[in-house]
Amino acid sequence: MGFITIERRRGRVAPTEDEWHFEAGTRSVADVVAPASVEVGRDRLRLDGQYARALVVTGDPRTVALGWLNPLIEFDEPIELSLHVLPLETGHMVSTLSRKLVQLHSSRLHDSAEGRLEDPERETAYGDAERLRDALQRGDEKVFSVSLYILLRAATPTRLDELTRRVEGTLDGMMAQSRVAYMEQDSGFHSVLPEGADRLRVPRNLDTSSLATAFPFTSGSLSMQRGVLYGTALHNRSLVIFDPFDESLENAIAVVLAKSGSGKSYFVKLMALRNLIVGVDFLVIDPEDEYRTLSEAVGGQYVRLAASSAQHINPLDLPGGSADRSEGDGLADHVADLLGWLEILLAPKGQALSPHERGLLDRALYQTYARVGITPDADTHGKAPPRLSDLAAVLAETPGELAGSLALRLERYVNGSLAGLFNHPTNVGLDGRFVVFNVQDVGRELRPLVIHMISSFVWGQIRRSFRPRLLIIDEAWSLMQHEEGGAFLAGLARRARKRYLGVVTITQDIADFLDSEHGRTVLSMSSVKLLMKHDGASIGAVVDVFGLSPGERRFLLGAEKGEGLFFALGGRAPIYVEASPLEHELVTTAPRELAVRRQRDSLAANGGAR
Repeated sequence: MGFITIERRRGRVAPTEDEWHFEAGTRSVADVVAPASVEVGRDRLRLDGQYARALVVTGDPRTVALGWLNPLIEFDEPIELSLHVLPLETGHMVSTLSRKLVQLHSSRLHDSAEGRLEDPERETAYGDAERLRDALQRGDEKVFSVSLYILLRAATPTRLDELTRRVEGTLDGMMAQSRVAYMEQDSGFHSVLPEGADRLRVPRNLDTSSLATAFPFTSGSLSMQRGVLYGTALHNRSLVIFDPFDESLENAIAVVLAKSGSGKSYFVKLMALRNLIVGVDFLVIDPEDEYRTLSEAVGGQYVRLAASSAQHINPLDLPGGSADRSEGDGLADHVADLLGWLEILLAPKGQALSPHERGLLDRALYQTYARVGITPDADTHGKAPPRLSDLAAVLAETPGELAGSLALRLERYVNGSLAGLFNHPTNVGLDGRFVVFNVQDVGRELRPLVIHMISSFVWGQIRRSFRPRLLIIDEAWSLMQHEEGGAFLAGLARRARKRYLGVVTITQDIADFLDSEHGRTVLSMSSVKLLMKHDGASIGAVVDVFGLSPGERRFLLGAEKGEGLFFALGGRAPIYVEASPLEHELVTTAPRELAVRRQRDSLAANGGAR
C-alpha cells in the first residue's frame, strides 16, 4: 500500500472533515516504527518490552588519535551512537577566544601580584586558546559545537545496568567523562534517533582536527586516508578504504583465494572499476570472458588470443627496447625468461628439460637473435625480433639428435595447429587504461603457456613508461602446476614494485597454489590477502597457512557470497563486498542475471529494428 499525504500550505482553505478523516486514516512512518507504549523513568525508558537508557559524553580525552571512538564503534554488543555537529562562525569565535585570553591573563597577573604559584590548568587553557585563535585567524581550523550521546537497550533492568557499567568502563578507559541523562531520558532518546535533533544540548567545542579523529565510519586497522572502498567491515559496519600503492604497504601484491562462485572475480572487478577512477591502470588475463562488459563500459582495450585470432603476441619480443640501457644486459634477462617458457612448452608433463637441452636452447636463442641483428648491445634491441619459427630453423640446422628432437617438438607451434597462437609478430599494444587479454578459447593445457607469455609481454611493455598499474592473473594456479611457471610468477611479484606494478592473483584451486613453493612465496610477499568461502576439503590447508581461529574457520565455511576475511596492514577482519546498482550491472556474472540482460538487449534490438 502506498503512502498518501495531503499537503497543507499557508493560505490554503482549511481541509474539509472528509479530508481530515482521510489523512488521519493514512498509514504514516510513525505507525510503522513507533512502540505501542513508552514509560519514561528517572534514568531509563521502557519501550514495549524493552528497556533503554541514554548516556551523555560530557568530557573528551585531553589528546585524541585517529579512530579514538573505535572502542565504542567496535563494542561487542549493539549500542547506538549519535554525534551532533554544528559549525560555529569563525569571526565570532576569534573574538570570544580573545576575550577568554584577556580573562586568563588577568587571572595570571592577579595571582602574580598576590604571590601565588601558576595554576597548571589555567596555563593549559591559555595555551590551548592561544593556539586555536591563531589557527582560526590563519584559516587552518574551524570550531564546531559537538554533542555525543549513547543509547543502550536491554531486555531487563538488571541487564541494562550491567551494560551501562561496561560502557562507562570503556569510556573511562578512553579518558572520556560521561553521565546518565537523569530526568532527561525522553530528550536523550530523541537525540539519538535519526532525526538530527539535539534535544539534550550538552555540547563540547572541538576544532577541525579533533573532530576529524572522531569520524566513525572507518576501521582503524584496515582503512587508509586515501584510496577506494573495498568493502564494509562486518563486525562494526565501518568502511574499508584502501590504496594498493600506499607507502605503508611493502608492495601492491594481492592474493584472492576462494572456491568457485564465492564472489572473488566480482570483488576484483569492483576493485578495478573503482581504482580506475583514481588513476590506476589495469591489465587483465581473463580465462572465462568475464571482463568484456566492464572493458566496454570503461572504453578498454580487448585482446582475444586463440589459434584462430587475428591478434597476436610474439613470445620472442624483447622488453623495453633501447630505453633500458641502464638495466644491464636486457637480452640475457629475456633469454632466461624464455628458457622458462620453453620448458613449459617442450618438456613432457611433470618433467623438466635436461641440462643439455637447456644449454642447447640457450645457445640457439642467442643465435636466433643474432641472425636478425640483435646482440647484447642495447642499441640493437630496437630491431624487429625473430619468431618461434626462426628458433626452430636454428635448431633444425644444429647437428645432433637432441637438437632435432627439440625442433620436432616445436613443429606443432610453428607450422601446426597452434602456429596462429605462437608464431606471429606482435600486433597489439597496451594503449588503453583497461586492457583485457581473453584466453577463453585456449585449451587448459596451453593456458600456463599463454598466461606466462602475456605476463612476460606485459612486463616488457610497462618498462617503457612509469605509472601505477595492476596486473590481474585469474586461474594463477595453472602456472603453479609447472616449476618454471611458478618461478616466473614469483619473480614477477618480486620485481613488480620497482616498476610501479601490482599483481593480483586469483585462484580457486587452493591446494595446488599452497602446495607449490612458488605459490607460498607469492603468498608470503603479498601485502593484501582476501579469503572467501571455502569448503571442507580445502579449509584445513588454509587454517594451517593463515593461522585461523576456530571462529574464522567457521566464518569461511559458512560465508555468504561476497563475504570474506581481509588481511592487510598487520590486521584481519571479515568484510562484505557491496556494489551500487550500476556497478553490479557491470561486474556481475550470475547466469540468471546475464540471461535476463541478454533477453532485454535482444528485445531492445528487435524493437529498434521494427
